[in-house]
Amino acid sequence: MTTRTTVSIALVALLGLAGLAGCSDSGSGGGGDGSSSAENSESAAPAAPVDLTGEWEQSNDAGDGSAHAATIVSDTITIYWVSDDDSKSLYWAGTVDVPQDAGDSFTWDSVNDKSKTDSALLASGDDTKTFAYEDGIISYETSALGQTWTVELKQTSTTPAAESEVPEESSDFDVTIEGATFSSDYEGKPVIVVSFAFTNNSDEAASFVFSVNAQAFQGGIELDDTVIGVDDIDKSIQMADIQPGVTATVQKPFLLRDDSTVSVEVRELFSLSDAVLASQEFSVSQ
Repeated sequence: MTTRTTVSIALVALLGLAGLAGCSDSGSGGGGDGSSSAENSESAAPAAPVDLTGEWEQSNDAGDGSAHAATIVSDTITIYWVSDDDSKSLYWAGTVDVPQDAGDSFTWDSVNDKSKTDSALLASGDDTKTFAYEDGIISYETSALGQTWTVELKQTSTTPAAESEVPEESSDFDVTIEGATFSSDYEGKPVIVVSFAFTNNSDEAASFVFSVNAQAFQGGIELDDTVIGVDDIDKSIQMADIQPGVTATVQKPFLLRDDSTVSVEVRELFSLSDAVLASQEFSVSQ
């Protein structure tokens, strides 16, 4: 092999190595720039907060057969009891507060709008209610008739239904407290006798005692209504059926505990709400 041939082979080898090194540097530099661009892109575009706007319906079977449906618009949530005939009764009207850094799950405390719920017979009386969001489901606890369960709502539409006035609710029964007198039972114990005007607004006959719950309190403690031997009252009227549209005067006696003020409250007996139908206070003087 000649000297010229040896030199040529050496030059070719050196040029080949230089080319490989250049490709390696170019790939490395390109990878570094791509990684930096991806990082910049991620930091420049943070994830937007979850948008809960739309219509939601109960997706689980919890409860006593009643179902909930909700509408979320902006920062408010309105929840209704929905009956089998699709009639609605307000349960909750409150705030929605989605954390700015919320991920796929978070909670918020909704503040009750009592200007709407105070007049609704089936609405919750809680000042606040805790809601949780996870995997597309909103959940919260609700109570009625001494039972508590968890409601789960699933979004059915991202477009809220047309805003409408909260439907006003009315009881099947109207009660007015007409006054009170004082008497004594067969043992001579002091008794207050409260008179109620009871109107049956339902579609069938109903009695006072099986339709409403009338209670009396002294110092926040309920008075005993098991009273025997009070003259001049007919306790049987409490259990008598009253036809629809008819108003009857019902007298109910309570045993007094002391001379403090008596507070009387009337609520519907079978209701998902604790709404007071009538209330009044009486000074004890005999």
